[in-house]
Amino acid sequence: MMRVLGLVSFLAFLYLLLPVLVVVGSALGETSYLAFPPHGLTLRWFAVALADPRYAHAFLTSLVVAAASTLAALLLGLPAAYALARFDFPGRRFVETALMMPLILPALVLSIALTLLFSRSGFTAGTARLVVAHLVICTPYVVRVALPVLQRLDVALEEAAQNLGASPLAGFLLVTLPAIRPGAIAAATLAFIVSFDDIDLAIFLADPRAPTLPVVIYSAIQLGIDPGVAAISALLVLLAGAGMATYQILLWRRQAA
Repeated sequence: MMRVLGLVSFLAFLYLLLPVLVVVGSALGETSYLAFPPHGLTLRWFAVALADPRYAHAFLTSLVVAAASTLAALLLGLPAAYALARFDFPGRRFVETALMMPLILPALVLSIALTLLFSRSGFTAGTARLVVAHLVICTPYVVRVALPVLQRLDVALEEAAQNLGASPLAGFLLVTLPAIRPGAIAAATLAFIVSFDDIDLAIFLADPRAPTLPVVIYSAIQLGIDPGVAAISALLVLLAGAGMATYQILLWRRQAA
């Protein structure tokens, strides 16, 4: 039975990893079109992608938008999760459901609704408008990740801090927040990924003069998928893998210490 489960797990992992391998492998080919297995090996397409200013500017835009959205989602989502975990007030379930609602709305419906809302309110600044829109989809992830962590945290720790003279705010910042740091980091990581990879809201709300990287990649593949697009996609995969490896190494060192 264990061998069967191991085989199924391996096949599922291979199924999820295969598209990534195809993208990375296609970017290494010498042909001017996508081919897998690659015909020859070259890094020329990576140099072409890195030399294209469209991708560099779009990457910086996505980075700024994702960082700002993540920070805003943490500032809004962590206090909201704390209130839901610590206080029993009228309408608590309704508030929790309302916070989670963006997770179940189709992305296209949400994009059109926010576009109409911002147009009617006169909020036309592209990048700032996109950050606010991403706050709508990032905050539910922060709440969803942080809420169980806060519910498992012993309330006695906060009470002890307040008995020693700490204010509720100081107790949250000095006791609660460090205790839930792993959950906060996980929430921030998830919010950053959601914002960075979003394309639906970005197509409707991003500044046309400063599109995000997913929008630029989507626009590029409309005219045909060339190895340069595969190369920039492979670089994103490698960057994400390097970040995960770095985090895991730091975690191992911390546990060893």
